[in-house]
Amino acid sequence: MSPTTNTSNNISIFQREEIGKVRTAQEDSHVNDKTPNGYLFVVCDGMGGHVGGAVASKTAVESIVTHFNREKYDNIPQAIKEALHFANAQILGKVREYPAFKGMGTTACILLLQESKAYIAHVGDSRIYLYLGKEKELIRITKDHSYVQKLVDAGEISEDEAERHPDKNRILKALGIRQEVAPSICEKPILPKNNDIFLICSDGLNGMLPDSKIEEVLSFKNTTIEKKGNMLVNLALEAGGLDNITIQLIQISNSPHKKSEYEHCNFNPKTKEESTSSGPKLKKLAKLFIILSIVFLCLLGIGIMFIKDNISKNNEIEQLRTQIINAEKEYEKLNKQTQDKDIDYKTISNKTKMTKEGFDRYKDIESEEAYKSQKLIDDLAWAELKELKEKRKEAEHNRDSLTTSFPTNCTKIENSKIKSKIKSKIKKIRIKK
Repeated sequence: MSPTTNTSNNISIFQREEIGKVRTAQEDSHVNDKTPNGYLFVVCDGMGGHVGGAVASKTAVESIVTHFNREKYDNIPQAIKEALHFANAQILGKVREYPAFKGMGTTACILLLQESKAYIAHVGDSRIYLYLGKEKELIRITKDHSYVQKLVDAGEISEDEAERHPDKNRILKALGIRQEVAPSICEKPILPKNNDIFLICSDGLNGMLPDSKIEEVLSFKNTTIEKKGNMLVNLALEAGGLDNITIQLIQISNSPHKKSEYEHCNFNPKTKEESTSSGPKLKKLAKLFIILSIVFLCLLGIGIMFIKDNISKNNEIEQLRTQIINAEKEYEKLNKQTQDKDIDYKTISNKTKMTKEGFDRYKDIESEEAYKSQKLIDDLAWAELKELKEKRKEAEHNRDSLTTSFPTNCTKIENSKIKSKIKSKIKKIRIKK
C-alpha cells in the first residue's frame, strides 16, 4: 500500500505499510477514520498464517471502526474497552464459522483524538510512542504484552537484550485467542502540545530499529512528517525487513496545552538510562559466574583437555543425531498439519460448490455475494494448504539429507580428532628436542 499524508486544522497524518523482505503476504491492517467520537487511529498485527493473520487484523480494524461509528459515547475509555471486546468476539465468531482459521489472532493499538485530548489502549506487542517535539525526546507509552517484557520487568534481561532474545515475538495477549481479553487502557486522556508526534506501529518497525534510532529520525529539523515516516520505514527495510511494517504518525498543531501531560498514561515508565543499561541482577550473576569459571579452570589444569576432546567428539555426533530427530519431528508435524488442512479445505470446497450451485440457480445479488465471499475463503484456504505442502516437502528433503549424510559426517569427526591428537604429539616432541 502506498504511503498517504493528510493535514487538517489540528493534525498532520502520515501512514504507510510494507510487506517487508521476508514475508510473502501482508498480515497487518490499519485505519484512520473521523467518527462521532473523534479521530480514530488503529494498527493491528495479525498472526496465524498468511490467511488467518490477515483475516484477524482486518476483522479487528473493521469491528473497532464500526463500534465508534455507531453512536457518540460519554465514557471514552469504556467505549474503547467495549470496542476491543467486540473485535475479539468477531474474530472468535469467524473461527467458529471457519475452523480452518483456528489459531488466528491479532494485536491492536487504538488512539482516539478528541480535539486536544488523546485516549489510548493496546493489546499485544504493537506500540504507541509519544515524541515530545520541544524536548526532542521519544517516550514509549505502551508496554508490550510479551514474554521478554516480563523478563525485563523482573530484571533478568535488559531492553537491548530483549530485542535480540529468541522469544521476542512471543506475545501473552492478543485478540481472537480467548473468550476474555484484558487490554491496557488509559483511563484519562494524554494532553499533547504543539509539534508533539504520536507514533503507532507494528513490531516490523520497532523490531528492526532501536528506540534511539526512531528518536533520531523524528528529531530531524526542517523535515516534513512524510519524509520522517518514509525514512523510518526505509531504515527498517534496510535493517532486514523481517516482518510486515505498518506505521502511523500523527503530528499535533493548534493545541492549547503548553506542556505535554502523559505520565498518568505511561504504561512503560523507564528512563533512558534504565532502558539501555543491563539488568542489575544479570550483571551480578555474570561477574560471579566469570570468577568461579576462572577458579574452576585453574584447579582442573591441563588434564581437562583430554576429557574435553572426547566430550566434544561425542557432542558433535549427538548433535547430528538430534538434528535428524528434530527433522523427523518437523516433518511429522507438517505432515499432520497438511492432512488436517486438507480435510478443512475439502469442507470449504464443498461449501463453495453449494454456494455456486445456489448462484447458478437463483442468479440474484444475494446468492452472488454469498458465492463471491465463499470463493475468497476457498482461494485463501487453498493458498495456505499449498504453502503447507511445500513446507512439508522441504522438511522431508531435509530429513532424508541428514539421514543419508550421517555416517559420512561421523567419520569426518573421528578423523578430525585423530589428526588433532597427532599434531599435538608432534609439537610436544619438537619442543623436547
